[in-house]
Amino acid sequence: MNLLIATFLIASGVSGFVLSKTAKVTTRDMQPLTGVQWTGALTYLDYTSNKKVSIPSSLLVTQSASDRLSWVFEYRYPDEPHANDKETVSLSRDGKILNGERVIGRTRLADKTPKIVTEKDGMDNNKKSQ
Repeated sequence: MNLLIATFLIASGVSGFVLSKTAKVTTRDMQPLTGVQWTGALTYLDYTSNKKVSIPSSLLVTQSASDRLSWVFEYRYPDEPHANDKETVSLSRDGKILNGERVIGRTRLADKTPKIVTEKDGMDNNKKSQ
């Protein structure tokens, strides 16, 4: 699911962008995501067939009622409802960690939408990701 979040947050477009160890996210950066249902497709590599697969998906982000630094992300997959999921995404007080991932880049796209890039160590297909 983190891949979907990252894809959603950064795939909205491309602009001049510099990665930075001092990049921060603010609650204001999250406002354009909040309360708007995004629809599109989740594309992933099927390791069995080694082919890319796309499935319809949607995302609804709502502000947590109990924590101003948290948002609830609800993922829906109409063709695979068993995969529907919900998670709470939190921002650190200093804005340098989003959902447990280091914020390494932040800028604004031409339409003023924030573009946020995060990173964290992880596994993909039972191998350490790079």
